[in-house]
Amino acid sequence: MSSYYKHTRTESAKVPYSFRCEQCTKDSGVRQATITGNEAVHNSISRSLSQKEETKLQEEAFQKLKNSLQEAYENAEKKHIYHAAFNDTCPHCGKPQSWAVSNLKNKLFENSIVSILVGLIFSVGSYFYIKSEPGRFEESWQLGVPIGIMGVAVAIAVIFFVINMVKMSSKQKKTADVTQKNLPDIQWDAVEGMIDMSRV
Repeated sequence: MSSYYKHTRTESAKVPYSFRCEQCTKDSGVRQATITGNEAVHNSISRSLSQKEETKLQEEAFQKLKNSLQEAYENAEKKHIYHAAFNDTCPHCGKPQSWAVSNLKNKLFENSIVSILVGLIFSVGSYFYIKSEPGRFEESWQLGVPIGIMGVAVAIAVIFFVINMVKMSSKQKKTADVTQKNLPDIQWDAVEGMIDMSRV
């Protein structure tokens, strides 16, 4: 049986931005947000890729970066949801900004949903595996194992939700008393060739 080698690539881009602190009112100065695209993957029987495969993998990674940049741009401009790469901690007073709460709200259920989906896949898989091995497992295992796996997945989902809720509530509390709510100034023209600004 042949072994397969997993080849991966990721691409990143820096987006300059700045903000006026809502707490101390000082300007942050120009900062850099590094946005990384999803990982491009190519499985091969060879340890090294051919030039054609390398080029294709690089192109896929670049396209995934463009997708991530487009999503970050549209979320920021349409919904005022700012990618986590845009650090909201003031370099002068060290306090957070209210505009960063929107991203925490947006990601509130993300890890929990992933956990439940993974648990569901494993529990269904284990059920059919146990059913396919007659006589090997006790009857009580046929439902007990899948239910147990799903129970663990739900528990992990709840933990993720609580952690995200605590983070969001903490940031909301720290930014609740600001008198002037500002938004970051993002220089999207630095990545203009990778995003379609006309879509907003």
